[in-house]
Amino acid sequence: MSKLNLNQEIKKIENTLKQLIQSEDSTLQSAADHLLSSGGKRVRPLFVILSSYVGENPANDATYRVATALELIHMATLVHDDVIDFSDKRRGKLTIEKKWDQPTAILTGNFLLARALEHLSYIQDSRIHQTLSHAIIEVCRGELFQFQDQFRAEQSITNYLRRINRKTALLMQLATEVGAMSSQTDDQTIRKMRDIGHHIGMSFQIVDDVLDFTSTEKKLGKPVGSDLRNGHMTLPVLLAMKQNAQLKEKVATLTPDSPTEDFDWCIEQIRQSEAISQSLNVSQQYLDKASTLLETLPKNEIKPHFRKLIKRLQNRMN
Repeated sequence: MSKLNLNQEIKKIENTLKQLIQSEDSTLQSAADHLLSSGGKRVRPLFVILSSYVGENPANDATYRVATALELIHMATLVHDDVIDFSDKRRGKLTIEKKWDQPTAILTGNFLLARALEHLSYIQDSRIHQTLSHAIIEVCRGELFQFQDQFRAEQSITNYLRRINRKTALLMQLATEVGAMSSQTDDQTIRKMRDIGHHIGMSFQIVDDVLDFTSTEKKLGKPVGSDLRNGHMTLPVLLAMKQNAQLKEKVATLTPDSPTEDFDWCIEQIRQSEAISQSLNVSQQYLDKASTLLETLPKNEIKPHFRKLIKRLQNRMN
């Protein structure tokens, strides 16, 4: 296990993804290539592979099929996300909708989902199929809840946490849960891996929501404050509104047609507030829970690799 090379695993995943997005239709091929070339950390497939080492049959064919299929599903959700949000850029490149058109974007997302399902069809374990199918339904529900909550200032933090659990944390949870499941380990260990993935996924999304305010357009690959500009009430927004009545009043008036200056003012208020550090503290609490659970795993050899990935997530906070 100590010889596991994460960079080599990423290269292997990239090569498989390139093969899976091949299409006889030149437009679909070009659009999928465009998305794949935009990059990505490939965190989810890495967690699938790493999690398989809790069992007696790690990194088998089913493991790699789940790893690449999960990344295709993630990519499909990004494409559909950009359509819903009318986003211009993704990781510094034009979105598929902007480079081509909306129908092409929707169909590319559908194509990636279909490729993922096709790739998974060779797996015999029905539990893996059931777990993945249920989770994808929940991700769709999360997307719908986010759409319904757009520009709704009166939201609870509990509602936000429930939404990001369905929309983002669930795919990370799937990675660790199904990765463990693919290696034929026991149910208790699978549950622990699922919970570790959940906590890491929650932390990951909260940091993303903070970076949307604190990072730069160059690093984000999209305008600073894009979440708020799209009407998404993330944790920094909700916490800042609790502390600033004037901000809450202004956010409540925002619509998709509000002047840019109104959004800029709100974003600056949030950037300067304690909500940023408070949000990072919440994120750290989730990582601490993941680390505590990690120490209870019976196999010590996977722990350093998990700690390394958790450390990478912590470094994103700085």
